[in-house]
Order: sequence, then C-alpha cells, then structure tokens
Amino acid sequence: MKPGIVCSCVFVVVAGTAAAQSPPTPTAQPESPSMAGVWVLNPALTQRPDEIGFNRDWARTAGQGGEGGDRSGGSRGRRGGTGGGSASAPPALRESADDSTRVQQLTAEARTPPAHLAILQKADAVSIADDQGRSRTFHPTGQLEELTIGTVALPTTTRWDAGKLVVLYDVESGRQLRYTYAPTTNPARLLVDIRFLERGREGDEVRLTYEPPDAHDRAVLSGPPATPVPPSAPAAAGSPAGPDTPAAGARPPVLPPGSELRGLTIVGTVVENLSAQAAACGLDQTKIKTSIARILADAGFKTQPYGDEESYVLLSIVTSRLQDGTCISRYDASLVAQADATFPYVKGLISVPVQLLHEGGMAGGSPSSHASAVMDALAKSVNTFVARIRAANK
Repeated sequence: MKPGIVCSCVFVVVAGTAAAQSPPTPTAQPESPSMAGVWVLNPALTQRPDEIGFNRDWARTAGQGGEGGDRSGGSRGRRGGTGGGSASAPPALRESADDSTRVQQLTAEARTPPAHLAILQKADAVSIADDQGRSRTFHPTGQLEELTIGTVALPTTTRWDAGKLVVLYDVESGRQLRYTYAPTTNPARLLVDIRFLERGREGDEVRLTYEPPDAHDRAVLSGPPATPVPPSAPAAAGSPAGPDTPAAGARPPVLPPGSELRGLTIVGTVVENLSAQAAACGLDQTKIKTSIARILADAGFKTQPYGDEESYVLLSIVTSRLQDGTCISRYDASLVAQADATFPYVKGLISVPVQLLHEGGMAGGSPSSHASAVMDALAKSVNTFVARIRAANK
C-alpha cells in the first residue's frame, strides 16, 4: 500500500507542476468604440455659452496668486476691467505670432462648431473632417505629435479614455484646449465636449451633440416633399378660422406650398470655385457645371445666353484631403431665385436671392472614385429638384 500512496502523491505533485507551467489564457483587449461615419449637429441639444475663450489676463492673474487674481473687477478680462490694475502687478507675458494664431483659430473653431463631421476610424488612427474644410488625423497613443494650423505647428496628444477619444491641443504655455468625443449607441449620438484649460484649471465649456444623418440631416437638409395643395375653398358657415387665416383687411392670402415653383422654365447653373484640394481629388468645376446643365436641359429647362438667369442651381463643394489620401467633401445643391423685397429701412424694391430648395451631404473615398461619388450625389439632388418642379406644375 505504501508504494501506492507514494505514487498517488507524486501524481498530485506532477499534475500541480504541469498546471503551474501551462501558459495563461490570453485576455481579450477591449476594442475602441466606433465613431466612424457622417454626423450632423443638433442645435437643440447643443450647449454653448454666448462668450467663450481663454482669459485675456491669464498671465497677470497667474502672477497674483494663481487663483484668478483680484476678484473685485472681473477676472475673466473679456468684459472690460482688469481686476484693479495694481501698479505692482507683473507685466503680461508676450505672446508669439504662432501662439496668437493657435489661440485665435482654435477659439473660433469652438465658437462656431461645424454642422457636419465625417470620421474615418482605423486601428491606429482617427481622421476627422468637417464641412468647413478642416481635416485632422489623430493617433491615440498618448504621445505628443505635431499637427498644423496652416503653417503653424499644433502640438497634440490623443488617447482613448474609458471609451472616449480625448484630444488635447497645446495652445501655448499654460493653455490647452481639450476635445472629448464620446459615442453613444442608444440613441446613436456623438457627444463632443470642448473645454478651455488654463494652468490645469477648467474654464469655459461647450457641449455639442451630433446625430446620424438618417435621424436628423435628411429631415433638415431635404425636408418632406412639397405636395401641391389646391386653393382653399370658402370656409363653411360657423367653422372656426385657422391660426393662419388672415384677418379681414390684412395681407392677401398666402399661396399654398409649391407655388414658388410654378411656371419655372428657365434655370441656370452656378458652381462655386473649387479649392486645390478639390482638384487633387479629381473634381473639376467645368465638368460639374456641364453635367448639371445637361440634366436641366434634358428636363426641358432653358438657360439665358449670358448666364444671367433669375433662377439657378447653385452648387458648393468644400473638400479636404486626409494624410492617407482619402478625400472628403461637403456638397450643397440649392435652387435659388431672385425676388423683389421691401425693407423698412430702404426705399423701393431690393432684389434678393431666395433659396427655394436645398439638399446636401458629405461623401468620402479614394481620389480615383471621389469625383464620381460627388457628381452622382449632385445629380441625384438636381433630379429631385426637377421632380418637385414638375409636381408643382401639374
């Protein structure tokens, strides 16, 4: 029996040793949340103060104790007053031209955020382009990298933090601007928090809410198709007047929706100038104008010989080219008409452009296919305009 017992003990020891030497099971690393796609700003869910920016007297107040300086006269420094103006206060630090450029442009970006974002996300990089022609590629490694604002260096640090992409811009010594991108799934939104930082202290804040185009952009940009409404019949006796019913002696009755498209037979084509980045992505102003003019001509619309039409399709394209060569364009197509208007501060009639229809969106892809993708989108928008004009004239 003793050998058996010894053997059993040896078996247990060997088994335990084998278990100790076996390699551990690899643990799956959490993946970064996806922010890729096109996003449109929802102004109703956006929180933006009337005044935002860095404290103008930050250098002076930092020298007076680092906690905001003299609190008797408005430490913000943007509303007049410098906190007492003590003669013994240290002079403000000189700001370099590059520092001034970063402060001005980054503050302007926070004050007027883009209405549309296009985001491309890869394992080691996130590229963000907007409808104002800006595009930046971030590498979320937590290491300092240099982006640019024009020709000015923009030191930037990017990292993932609890499912959020945190981008920190070094504006100048003691000043930073932090962007936090937080995607949500239910509902699908992209929350962007912008925070001004001065010597590590949190200052002004902007909170932006972006939504997918299916939820917001199509409704805002395209709108529901206008359905011609027959002239209103006389109201039945005793029926209450609606809220839009004009009172006796008021202005003439307003024509139903779609009336502004009736009788429209002459439509020109105007394409705004394209940037060098648009040309590098294969877009050509002359080709776009020729293609759209052909669609309108095939639909039966005429143009003036010298291009001075009172109604025209206006096409605008803003293109950015990312570091990896990907092209992203924001495109807009509008049907515009010249109308006579009166203003209380001007005598006589004034000719003003009126936007009758509008569609827009964003497209991205390689330079070899980008131009055709934008052209297809513009053609689709113009064909939609043609269909709505025909429906209004039935």
